[in-house]
Amino acid sequence: MTLTKRVATLGPSTDSLPPSEFEKLLDLVDGVRINLAHATLDEVKTRINAVRTYERSRNRPLAIIVDLKGPGVRVGNTEPINIKEGDRVVFRFSPKSDGSYVPVAVKTFFQVVEPGDAILMLDGRLRLRVVEAGPDVVISVAESSGVVTSGKAVVVEGKDYDIPTPAEEDVEVLKAISVVREDIDYVSASLVRSCGDVQRVKSLLRELGFDSYLVVKIETRGAVEKLGELAECSDYVVVARGDLGLHYGLDALPIIQRRVVHTSLRHGKPVAVATQLLDSVQYSPAPTRAEVNDVFTTASMGVDSLWLTNETASGRYPLAAASWLSKILSTVEYQITELAQPQDARDRFAKGLVELAGDLGANILVFSMSGTLAKRIAKFRPLGTVYVGTPNVRVARALSIVWALEPLHIPVESYEEGLERLISLRGSAPFVATYGIRGGTHMVKIRLS
Repeated sequence: MTLTKRVATLGPSTDSLPPSEFEKLLDLVDGVRINLAHATLDEVKTRINAVRTYERSRNRPLAIIVDLKGPGVRVGNTEPINIKEGDRVVFRFSPKSDGSYVPVAVKTFFQVVEPGDAILMLDGRLRLRVVEAGPDVVISVAESSGVVTSGKAVVVEGKDYDIPTPAEEDVEVLKAISVVREDIDYVSASLVRSCGDVQRVKSLLRELGFDSYLVVKIETRGAVEKLGELAECSDYVVVARGDLGLHYGLDALPIIQRRVVHTSLRHGKPVAVATQLLDSVQYSPAPTRAEVNDVFTTASMGVDSLWLTNETASGRYPLAAASWLSKILSTVEYQITELAQPQDARDRFAKGLVELAGDLGANILVFSMSGTLAKRIAKFRPLGTVYVGTPNVRVARALSIVWALEPLHIPVESYEEGLERLISLRGSAPFVATYGIRGGTHMVKIRLS
């Protein structure tokens, strides 16, 4: 087990894996992501069912994350548009195209863009300079090359779109997938800019009967400017490097990534990094040296999880991508420079457990009904495995992508029985063991050898 957890995005590539290879893929990760921008309801149901079938056969909880499209601007339905440097590229207000122009069905784009602006697409690899801008047509000249396909994000450099969150399309998608809400552990919200956005999405989830945690993706200038506020009101934070690269440029990404990770750690919130971790493994069974170094360095800051996206969803080598991520994470030397400060007695208790286990060279064992104490322990970044027993399988699933936590489903009714069962499962290795804090006198058990 690695301290930093691994998440794979499911998609056409994983759908086509033979059952034995799909199981091997899930053996290598702690959670899965489903991008709702590129999945039908039937595909969502099928993928969730496949994960839960594996989970039952292995008795190994896995988190399922669904990723909302968000209130952004994307290309409508179109034939692939092959753009070469120097080409004249036209954007039209339209839901679809025959490939002779880029269709955009969001009026806000045409209201925001002005002559001289740079339009960025394909994670920043495609850059177009605006020469004419009207209410329904924008004309640009390509400064680089790329192939534009349906659903790709369209960003105007240095500008945010003022589009309400949650987007109407996301509301409809959440209503549709609410039939499988019991199997969804996290909902990832895209393009949020304030805690007001976060609270509106959380309210919608409650109205639709979801009991999922909310992941906030940091991917716009507005989100970075309100980073502390968003870290405080979110359940989990993700550095969405693809869209951040569009808004800031690739040269700014390393410092922004570090800032988001450090801010999340200071607020005691789980944090992940996503996009282009092992991008070349879409086309090759082995990553580049630069990608290996990127994953190693990113993990060493103490992130809770790393998310593979296109590498597993649409790449040619999804199993190799997950395998390489595991290999790299198994070698990481952590250099964590930011940590949360204890806010109350329960935090100080959790921090004390981490320090005691570290001094004794012991693992931490926790039996928890809700997972709260386990998450408190994780935010103080223990450097050994924390085994967490819980009678609630949904708690176990959610904990599976939090730093160092190894959740175990133990269906008992009392804390004392649960802790004894957990201790019996861990053998004779040294441990510091306790259960969720309930008030009054509290028990901690220690085994030195």
